[in-house]
Amino acid sequence: MARPRAFDKDAVIAVIKNVFWEKGFEGTSYTDLIAASGLHKGSLYQAFGDKRALYLRALADYDAMEVEAGVSLLINPDNGNAVERIEALLEAVITAVRNHKDRRGCFLCNAAIDQAPVDPGTEEIVTLGLGRMHHAIEMALSEVDPSRQHKNRIPSRSAPAAKNTASQIMACYFGMRVMAKAGVPLSMLEQARDAIIIQLKG
Repeated sequence: MARPRAFDKDAVIAVIKNVFWEKGFEGTSYTDLIAASGLHKGSLYQAFGDKRALYLRALADYDAMEVEAGVSLLINPDNGNAVERIEALLEAVITAVRNHKDRRGCFLCNAAIDQAPVDPGTEEIVTLGLGRMHHAIEMALSEVDPSRQHKNRIPSRSAPAAKNTASQIMACYFGMRVMAKAGVPLSMLEQARDAIIIQLKG
């Protein structure tokens, strides 16, 4: 009897993640996943389960890779002061569209709209991912060195103020991702970014 062909599960999930990211859960068929992965249906199903299981695995991978990259950018002081880190986060949305013609938006945002209202597993991943991003923004705003505040025009922020401002930045960032997916002009994304940065530097 021939042995089943070995394959890299992480590589397969990376490919499948892009399919769900592009088409969404309802727009993706198991046939799409078979074609993208290059695996037979039996091998794919045996390794990962049904379409829902694949979707959750792909979303978890996005959270571990893409969301975690955003969190790391925000909490690492080596990436600049708080405003510079937040500006880099917002700028990444613009760069994706301008330089890479990437209008897929954010997989986590897409899932929040598409599947979180109807699937508890999706809701859990989305809620945790959004919570980590909010906390990272809040940490960035709260870590400002008072001795550098005047030089960099960064206002001092109490814990409650940082939480409120973090919510505004979250709304702007994920709103920009949705706007990018909707095909709005780059100028609108730049205006959204600038409004936040002007507020932070004011």
